[in-house]
Amino acid sequence: MKKRNYMILIALFSWTGLACSYEILPADEAEQDCYGRAMVGLDSVINSRLGVPAEHALELARVQTKSASTPRYSQDMLRTILDAYLWEQSPHSYAVKIFYRCAYERNSSLHSAKNNWLNGD
Repeated sequence: MKKRNYMILIALFSWTGLACSYEILPADEAEQDCYGRAMVGLDSVINSRLGVPAEHALELARVQTKSASTPRYSQDMLRTILDAYLWEQSPHSYAVKIFYRCAYERNSSLHSAKNNWLNGD
């Protein structure tokens, strides 16, 4: 019985180690921002397919300001969200397109950003 419990514990620890090894975080802030935009794009495509109105996602594009008089929105994030509602391919392909477009626009160190995803292929 003890031997079985130890084997289960060893298996659990090894599986968690394997799972964590694939969760590599982006190296810099620009990559993290691009990754975040891609995930918002992915969620927006899924939301559009489920019938969620685009207005519900606008809070994600809101820019935090000190004055609360008029809300300001990030134009890039608005474009990402609203274009997702017109996307006809898979949510994953939209997320990849958004990530590479963002990386290319930021001129980051991602050399693979100059590929066909920028053209919507």
